Amino acid sequence: MAHILFSIIVFIVRLLPYPLYRLLAAPFVGAAFLFSRKLHRNAFESLTIAFGDSLPAQEKRRIARVSFFSLAWGLVDLLYYIARPQAAKGRFDVQGMEYLERARQAGKGVIMVVAHLGPFAAMLSKFICEGYPVKVVMHSLRSKAWRQELVAHPEMLVPQPVFSAPLRECVVECFRVLKANELLVMPIDQNYGGPGRVFVDFFGRKAATAAGPAGYAVKTGAALLTAFARPVKAGHWKIVVEPVVWDAAMDERLAVRHLTQVMTSRVEAEARAFPEEWSWMHRRWKAVPKENE
Repeated sequence: MAHILFSIIVFIVRLLPYPLYRLLAAPFVGAAFLFSRKLHRNAFESLTIAFGDSLPAQEKRRIARVSFFSLAWGLVDLLYYIARPQAAKGRFDVQGMEYLERARQAGKGVIMVVAHLGPFAAMLSKFICEGYPVKVVMHSLRSKAWRQELVAHPEMLVPQPVFSAPLRECVVECFRVLKANELLVMPIDQNYGGPGRVFVDFFGRKAATAAGPAGYAVKTGAALLTAFARPVKAGHWKIVVEPVVWDAAMDERLAVRHLTQVMTSRVEAEARAFPEEWSWMHRRWKAVPKENE
């Protein structure tokens, strides 16, 4: 059933021009907004933590509302690019592609760190269209059928998932991806409660952050990049790719913490510059540091 449903959705989307697709998707996006009051409360709480009283309540509610639609439409566009990947070419420009090229030429794999900013998932279609093999670390789906469906269509030019659980299998697969000199995409801006987390500053408060991206880079020598999509005009984005460098002589644990802080600070800078684009609905500061963390 999962295979049939997926095939039907892709078939229908391929028949639709983009404006009509967006028009048909609008009622579903609107309904999702109406039934997501908990997410609205979470967003308001996160904005209060980040900006305190420097933003009036009305502005916080506006940002929370706009950021919800930014995330929702980004996911809607992702489905469109899955069915019609070439459509992403004209909607995304890349600044810093030379860093990605140089990283691939080094031959040790590439770790691209992203955040839940704008069309963070849809933007990966641009790199796929440019010929890069993209693997994305993501939460495992509850449905085994849908998990299998996500990896069953390599011909569709979609990012291939690396499921974060079971952890051991995830780690093995990440090392394999880097050894094959492929592009491993990892988000870094959500609360992380698993092993290997580090607490770094985010909007002036400690936030539990996955140390995986930095850890893999330090262990393997893979290139470490950040990539964020910035809005240019309606329906068009500029993906800014930047390298993250460190002193190879630095102690491994210090290097991991340092790199994680650098990347988190970049996410904060993007969220400050484009607050309507970041996903405030997530409870980023949920975890509290334990002793020695």
